[in-house]
Amino acid sequence: MNKVRKGLALSHVKQADSIRVVSNRIKTYLESIGIDPHKITVRPIVVDTEWIKNAPITVDLRQKYPQFEKIVLMASRLEAEKNIDLAIKAFKEMVNKIPKAGLIIVGRGSQVSILKSQVSNLKLDSHVIFEDWADKQTLASYYKTADLFLNTSLFEGYGMTLVEAKAAGCKVVSTDVGVAREVGVEVVGHDGHDICVKIVSIL
Repeated sequence: MNKVRKGLALSHVKQADSIRVVSNRIKTYLESIGIDPHKITVRPIVVDTEWIKNAPITVDLRQKYPQFEKIVLMASRLEAEKNIDLAIKAFKEMVNKIPKAGLIIVGRGSQVSILKSQVSNLKLDSHVIFEDWADKQTLASYYKTADLFLNTSLFEGYGMTLVEAKAAGCKVVSTDVGVAREVGVEVVGHDGHDICVKIVSIL
């Protein structure tokens, strides 16, 4: 379906008088397919970073999960394009290096049962915890009390959680999607071992 949408978009976008994009990454892509750069305006999605910076901590992940010495946080829809199974595979290798590490996955979606089965099959039940989607205040607290925020998406139109986590002062590791490079996070490839090595080096 995404291929169909992309085909339709590209067949019409050259006829537009003005195009608004949310990142320089998309602007560069459109220019590479022949779009006049003067038609393109970059207007990022608005994220209230000041509110996040000043938000009080209402839930401390370290207190909530005292069994973990290091906490990696993910906040995402649990869908195939978010590639969370890759994060779980990387975490299997990671707990061999940091035995008391925990992965907290916040979100909901159609892949939840599949991902939970993967966790059980890899014997990670005591290391990986699934939580339902959190409200804005709780998520801001999670960003501030996690040791690292991880994103392993196959693609992102923008990547709002990356901006939010950075605003909260959390270290961020992400695949090269959306605004990852533009906001200055640690970028990794779609390889579980590389992700593990990067996280361990940061933690």
